[in-house]
This record gives sequence, C-alpha cells and structure tokens, in this order.
Amino acid sequence: MIKTHLNLLAALLIGGAVLCCGQNAPRPNREQEAKLIAVLKSEATQKEKADACRELARIGSKEAVAPLAALLGDEKLSHMARYGLETIPDPAVDNALRAALETLKGRPLVGVIGSIGVRRDVMAVKPLAKFLADTDPDVAQAAARSLGKIGSVAAAKAIRTALSNTPAANQLAFCEGLFRCAEALLAQGQRDEAISIYDQLRGMAGPHQVRAGALRGAILARQKERVPLLLEGIRSADFVLVDAAARTALEMPDADVTAALAAELSRVPADKQVLIIQVLGKRGDPAALPALITAAGKAEKPVRLAAIRALPEIPRASTAPFLQGLMAEADREISQAAQDSLAGLPGPEVDQIVLTMLANADAAKRLTAVDLIGRRRMTPAIPALMKATGDADAKVRPASFKRLGELAGPGEVPALLELLANPKNASDLNATEQAMISVCARVNDPAACTAKIIGMLAQAQPEPKGAMLRVLSTLGDAQALKAVCAAVADPHADVHAAAIRALGTWKTADAAPELLALAQKAANPTDKMLCLRGFMDWASNPEVSANQRLAMCQQAGNLAQSDEEKRLLLGALGGIGTAESLSLTVPYLGDAAVKDEASAAVVAIAQKVLRQNPNAQTAAKLVAPLQKTIAANANADVTQRANGLLKQAQAKAGQ
Repeated sequence: MIKTHLNLLAALLIGGAVLCCGQNAPRPNREQEAKLIAVLKSEATQKEKADACRELARIGSKEAVAPLAALLGDEKLSHMARYGLETIPDPAVDNALRAALETLKGRPLVGVIGSIGVRRDVMAVKPLAKFLADTDPDVAQAAARSLGKIGSVAAAKAIRTALSNTPAANQLAFCEGLFRCAEALLAQGQRDEAISIYDQLRGMAGPHQVRAGALRGAILARQKERVPLLLEGIRSADFVLVDAAARTALEMPDADVTAALAAELSRVPADKQVLIIQVLGKRGDPAALPALITAAGKAEKPVRLAAIRALPEIPRASTAPFLQGLMAEADREISQAAQDSLAGLPGPEVDQIVLTMLANADAAKRLTAVDLIGRRRMTPAIPALMKATGDADAKVRPASFKRLGELAGPGEVPALLELLANPKNASDLNATEQAMISVCARVNDPAACTAKIIGMLAQAQPEPKGAMLRVLSTLGDAQALKAVCAAVADPHADVHAAAIRALGTWKTADAAPELLALAQKAANPTDKMLCLRGFMDWASNPEVSANQRLAMCQQAGNLAQSDEEKRLLLGALGGIGTAESLSLTVPYLGDAAVKDEASAAVVAIAQKVLRQNPNAQTAAKLVAPLQKTIAANANADVTQRANGLLKQAQAKAGQ
C-alpha cells in the first residue's frame, strides 16, 4: 500500500513537473529578456528588432509587454510585436491589446483585433463589438472573426445583433464568427444557444455555404428533433439544403436515421431518391437493405441503378440471389449493374452462386461466371476454370484461359502445359500460351517452369512446340536460352522459325552472341535478317556500354549487306558518341541507298561528341565527316544541323 502511494505521489510530481515545463520552460532567465527589451528600445535595425520580438515570444514575461506594445502602431514591426505578445502568459498582454484598440487604425488595428481573438479575451467582447459597424470592411470582418474565436454568449449576441445591418461584403466573415461561437457554445454545453445561432443562419438568404453549414449544425446540435429537421432538409426545394442534409446524415450513425431515410424513399422525386439511396449505401446499415432491394426491383431506371450499385456497400450475401435474378433482365444496363454489384459482394456463399452459374447449361451464364471468378479473385475456383477450358462454347474456353492466366500459380503449370501440348485448335493454343506467359511472369522460381517446359519439348507437336519456345523466351534464363538455341536446328520449318523469333525478342543480352553466330551462318535471308535485327537491337540498347555496342557494330559490319541491314547498323552507330563509331559510319555516305541514314547518324554522333566537350584533336576528327555529310545530304534540316555542328567542331579544333 505504501509503495502504491509513493508511486502515485511520484506520478503526480512528474505530471506537475511536465505541466510546469510546458508553461515555463521556454521562459528562462531575466537577463536574456532584458537584453532583448533593450534592443526594442534602441536604435537597432528593423531586422534586429523583429528577431528580438521573435525571441520574446519564446521567453518573454510581463516585463516585455510594454516594450512590445509600444511597437503595435509601427507598420513595419506591428506584426512581429503581436507575435511576441500573443504567447506571453500574463493578463497585462490583454490589457495592452485592448488599450491599443483605442489608438490604432488600418492594418495595425486589424492585426491587434486578430491577436485578441487568438488569446480569446472575454473582456474584449464589448470593445470589439464597436468595430462590427466600422466603415473599414477589414476592421469589421476582423472583429467578427475574433469574437467568434472568443465564442461566448456575449460575443455571439454582438455578432447576431450586427448581422442584419452589415454590408453584403462583410456577411461571410460575420457568419464565420457565428459558426465559431456556435461550436464553442456546444463544447461548453450551451446547446440551446448554439441551436439558436444555427437557426438564425439557416434562415438567411445569404451565401449557399452558410445555409448548408447552418443546416448541418442545426441538425447535429439537436437531439430528439434532429430527424424531423433532417427530413425537412431532404424535402426542401433548395438543393443546397437537400445536399447538406444528405451529407449530414452520413455523420449520424443511429438506427432511427436509417429508418427515417428508408421510409422517405417512396415519398420523394426520383432525383432525391437517388441521393437518399447513395447515402443509405455509404452509411452501410443493413437495416436499409429492404428499402434498397425494393427500389432496385421496381422504380424508375436511374433509381434502380443507384439502388443496385449501393447494395455492395452493405456487404450481405443475402442480396446475392436477388442480384443474380436481376442479371437475367433484358435491359443491358440493369443486368450489367447487377453483375458489377455481385462481383463486389464478399463471402463464400456468393462464390458458390458463381460456381453454380459456371455449371449452367446456358453458355452466356457460364461466360458471366468466368468473368466474375476473375473479378472476385476466386482462386479456389481454379479447378473449375481448368475444366471450363474444355467447354463446348468457343467464347467460354478463351475466357477461362485468360482468367487462369490471372489467378493460377506454379501449381497449375503442369496442367497448363498439358493443355498447351494438346490444344483443340489454334485459338485454344494461343489462349493457353498467353495464360502460361502470365503465370510464368509471376512465379518466384522461373527455373522450375523452364525445366517443366523443356521436359515436354521433345514430345510436343510443331505448333505447341513453337508456343513453348515463345513461353521460354519470356522466362529468359540460361537453360531456356540453351533450349531455344537447340530448337533452331529443328527440322520442322515452323519450329525453326519460332526459335529464331524467340531469340530475336530475348530479354537478356546473353542472346546477342547466339544471334550473331546464327546471322553469320544463316542461309535463309529471312533468318539472317531476323537474327541481325535482334543483335542490332542489343547494339542500340543504352543499357549496354558504349564500348560493347561499338564492338557489336564492328562485328556486324561485314554482315550488313542489304540496304535494310545497313540501315539497322547505321541506326545503332548513331547512338554511340565516339570517333570510332563515326569512322564506321562515314563510308556509307557514298552509298546512295542509305546516304540519308548515314548523314543522320553522322550528325547524331557529332552532336554527342561535341556535347562531351572534346579536346581539339577529337573535334578536328569531326570536321571532314561533317563536310562530307553536307555535300552528300539533300535533307535541309540535316544539312542545317550539320552546318551548325561543323562550326562548333572547327571552333574547338582552332580552325
């Protein structure tokens, strides 16, 4: 017991120390404060005085009040003086600010009025009230806002009395002050006073945001009478109030609000029905379901659609059979909305409904079920999808493969491979291939997929084998590359072509040497072109170093015989900004068939070299190629660019 008392005493002492620190820690020794006050009284610069005000806001005491208050009329320092005063925990500050009200005008006066509001000085209500009728709108508006921050009954009374006579330009600020008062009074337990303010504001013909905010406050501040007032807002001819009431209902979780809104549904026009339905959906109260189901079944179409779309926001599996029935409606918009809502309903009961649809004799329903399985991410339905890949309907099968591609994992790879090896037709083959590619792209162990595919390659027929090679190209590991390279020698022309094309789209650079070797020994021009294009793609890839790309271009130089092959080479050379790539490009300026591409490559290379700020010797190597480009080229734009680069090169070379 003694230990408990000691712990309690320690806790109280610590709490008192924390409170004390929170109030007084930033206000240390008086010597530092005195120095800062001396700065304010001296001929110091504006910046020095502003800095002193800033520090006094942190450590100032009653001693600093008068020196700071003396600066309140200074246009340049008034703001910083108020900054210093606002945080000093002494009543002398409030006395000084109230006194300043009698002497200041313009911006300094507006600032002092604002500071009084910040400090919530209840003694300032009467002097502030005088400024509500000021001819300067800035002063009048500042007074209304500050009275609102004070938030007392007297402050509210002053604003309410002045509101009817204030110019339209001031109304919004006065209303803001009253809103602040109402909030403060509610927090103080003075509910009737707050309600009176809200009722006055909502009766105004003023700005729409005031009417909307006042209705919200009036509803939430009430207790027993809040639902009738909510419904009054819903029934209003002013849609600003209708919308405000609807939004306010979202802040009222009580069951009586749901019941009132549900009962109101059949009594209001269609546009308001839609709004109420949206509110009921967002509230998520299951008690609203009967009203929503009724509206979804028999109402005007916009209302039906709104109700159908609201049902998933109250996630109950009991609504699934109803939505399933709506999916059979002839109106496409209604049936689609029902399908979308069914897709959003959680729960195994809904999953079972979808699986039952997948077994339906109607192919359209089976197709819908496949779509829902994907949208609901029903991974337990994967076996059923596998079975659906053998469906008699030509639309159900590819849709099933697509969903398998989205949902299946490594465990389904063997089954998909079996389907890939034994397709019913070309369409199924393509669908299975795409599913395999999607699944393999997500697996954590691509090598395992590669091994399974390679294991089936030897026994596969030509068309499935080609599909397997394309899947291997997306896996892209070393074993996959080896298998695809071996398939190039396949005696079947389609398999051979598939292997070549797979290599040409390989996603790693280790395929480049294989492509070069195949291009060098290719007897078929098409094979050579495909291999060379794949190789040159890597020679153009910026992720490969410039030296490697240059070496690749040098290797491919003798292979580029046709005009198209030369263009591939020049395209790659144009991306390498070195003197060596330039020397490989220049000979093609004399080739009439590709001189335009060669000219563009020379200009691109020269631009890159000059951007690297070369020395005079390197710059000099650009002069002759650029001169040849200007002479050989007929394109005005390329010629203009070449001329500009030539001048830069000559200048750097000192020519």
